Amino acid sequence: MLYKFDVMPVGKGPSYLLTHDLNQDGEPDLVSVNSKDSNISLLYGKGDGTFHNARHIQVASEPTMVAAGDINRDGIPDLVVNSRGAQMFVVLPGNGDGSFRKPIPIKTGKVPLNVILADFNNDEKLDAAVTLTFDEMEIYMGTGDGYFRNGDTYMTGSRSFSGVAEDFNGDGNIDLALAASSSSASSIRVFLGNGNGSFQKPKAYAKKLVPLAVIKEDMNEDGKPDLVFATGKGDNLFMLYSKGDGSFSDPVSFSGGGGPFALTAGNFNPDKLKDVAVANSRASTFSLVVRNKNGTFHYPTRDYVVDGGTVLAITSGDYNHSGMSDIAVASNFKNTVEIYLQRRSFN
Repeated sequence: MLYKFDVMPVGKGPSYLLTHDLNQDGEPDLVSVNSKDSNISLLYGKGDGTFHNARHIQVASEPTMVAAGDINRDGIPDLVVNSRGAQMFVVLPGNGDGSFRKPIPIKTGKVPLNVILADFNNDEKLDAAVTLTFDEMEIYMGTGDGYFRNGDTYMTGSRSFSGVAEDFNGDGNIDLALAASSSSASSIRVFLGNGNGSFQKPKAYAKKLVPLAVIKEDMNEDGKPDLVFATGKGDNLFMLYSKGDGSFSDPVSFSGGGGPFALTAGNFNPDKLKDVAVANSRASTFSLVVRNKNGTFHYPTRDYVVDGGTVLAITSGDYNHSGMSDIAVASNFKNTVEIYLQRRSFN
C-alpha cells in the first residue's frame, strides 16, 4: 500500500516525469518537464525516498517530454528533451555528476510531440524517432557524438503523443509502436524495423480506441514484451498481448480512472507481478490496477487523490530500497511532484 511521503515544488506546468539515475550514484533520480516554464527540474534521489531540492535547466520552448540515454557514447547518461514550440529536440550531454553541458539543438519538422530513443540500424549508436502533430514520424540517425543526421519520414495516419521501441518479432531489429490518437483514424501502429534504420509499412491494432499513452511490459511473464495503453474512449485501459512474431492479440479491456492520460508499470505489491498505475487527468487522481496471479486484475482499483489536481504525468521506481515500486506524480496546477512510498504490506 502506498502513502504520500513528500511534496516537492518544480517548474510551472509539469507535464512529463522520468525516473533515471542521472549522477550514477545508484539511486533513482527524477526529471520533471515543465511546459509553461520551458525548463526541466532535476531532483536527485537520496535513496531513502527523499530528494534534493530541484535544480532547473532552461530548454527550448514548450517542452513535452524527456528521454535518457548515452547519446555520445561516453558511458554517462544524457537527456533528450522535445520542444514543441521551437520545432526541435535538444540533447543535454551529461557530465556524470548530475550536471549537464550546453544543449545541442536538433531541428525537426513542424510541432514535434515525442522522441523515442533506440538503435534502429544496429551500429551501437542511439537514434531517435520523432512524432509530429501532422501525422508523420521522422527518423534521426545518431552519429555517436551527441548529434543526429536526417533519416526517413513515415506517415503515421494520426498524431502520436506516445510510443515505445522494442524488438517485437525477435529478429534482432528494433521496432516501434505508436499510440495514434485522432478520433477518425486512431490505433496502435506497429512499425517493424529492417535493421538499417528503415521500417516496414505499419500494422494497426486497437482501431478506433483513441490510444493516448502506451507502455511496454511483459505482463504475462512469457518473455515477450506486451503493450498497455490508456484510451480517450470510455476511460479504459487496454492490453495487447504479444505473440512474439510482431503481431498482437485482440485488445483486453480493464478499467482505469477518469481521463487516463499517462501510465507506468511496476511491482506495486509484494507478489512480484507487474501491475499498472495510471494518472487520471480529469479525476485529479492516480489509480493502482493490481494484477492477480491468473493474469486478470483486482478490482476495485485503489485510487489516490492528488492535492493539486490536473494529473498529467506519472513515473515509478524504488526510491527507498523497499524492493517494491514507488510512485511520483505531478500536479500541473500546483506545480509540484508528489512522492508516494510503499508500506511493507498491501491489503
